[in-house]
Amino acid sequence: MSHNRLSIIMPNLLTWDGKKPVTGGLERYVWNLLALLKEMGISPDVHQNGSFDWEREVNGINIRGYGMARIAIEAAIQEIHGNTDRVFYASIIYHPTLYKPDSVVISHGVWWDSSNYDPVANLAICRQALEQAKTVVSCDYNFLNVMRATLPTLSHKIEVIPNFADLELFKPRQALKVKDGGDITILFPRRLDICRGIDLFLNAGIRIVKKHPGVKLHLAVDTNHPEFNRVVNEYINSTQEKNRIITGSYSFEDMPEVYATADIVVIPSIFSEGTSFSCLEAMASGCTLVVTNVGGLTNLIIDGYNGLIIKPDENELVHALETLIANPRLRLNLSRNARSVAESFSLNLWKERWRKIIREVYPDLVSPVF
Repeated sequence: MSHNRLSIIMPNLLTWDGKKPVTGGLERYVWNLLALLKEMGISPDVHQNGSFDWEREVNGINIRGYGMARIAIEAAIQEIHGNTDRVFYASIIYHPTLYKPDSVVISHGVWWDSSNYDPVANLAICRQALEQAKTVVSCDYNFLNVMRATLPTLSHKIEVIPNFADLELFKPRQALKVKDGGDITILFPRRLDICRGIDLFLNAGIRIVKKHPGVKLHLAVDTNHPEFNRVVNEYINSTQEKNRIITGSYSFEDMPEVYATADIVVIPSIFSEGTSFSCLEAMASGCTLVVTNVGGLTNLIIDGYNGLIIKPDENELVHALETLIANPRLRLNLSRNARSVAESFSLNLWKERWRKIIREVYPDLVSPVF
């Protein structure tokens, strides 16, 4: 066993069969974290759910799937713990478990802010992470504030490291200027998940498209669950506005160009949101943003300064889009300020904050800094 090995435990970096990467914010986060660990001279590996036992190497990282997860997640975690020494939990485990001491656990935001979840049970899940791990790192202040209000004696163990945007990769492709009327593209760059507000976006967006002939909708979505794509495409094809609704699934490398074609970006989350990568990358790209007042989005957007904040409500989204379409000068000001604020969420700053945490929690894995 390598003396500087650190095992990452997470739900799924690859699909359950290990054949392809999973697309999403958590997965993006972990790939960047793995790269940072390697930069620090640490040897990371990944342990995740599997439909059977398998092992693969991707980008120089050994990834192992555990088939026991099909039967019981708790049993799979026990098996993983038996194969690991120093552990880093890339996500809070949504099941009763015993975390290894002197470890880091990442919270990617409050996920139980919906009527679908039992808040008592989920607070118990957070309690076990806070009691047993050395540090819980949250990507937003919403999680910290909820824990401070409900588990005040444990909240001191939380560190906040917001998500990031690569400012060299995501940036305005041309000088930001007033764009009067005419053609406007409204982008939804999100996973197809009920919590990400696809229904809210389509219902409001189609109302806007019907009223404004120059407006187009663009859905940049994942294909993690092809059945979801089929349902969305069938719905779009049933509308009279289908020719002005573009759908596509893009690689991460394609996304800077996707943002460059957008005038307005909508992040219409209805629950379970942190400091959204989509929001940060749209900000860095100099887009005009409309976001909902959910989770960590309010850590990124100041209403009326670098975007508009609304309730997760169809009529409010329609009103915000109407306001932006009618006011090109407002769009320009918001987009300029969005890029400026994004500079406080750089990838380099995120790395710097994480290096500090890793040195504090796993001092034997890294050389001391003098």
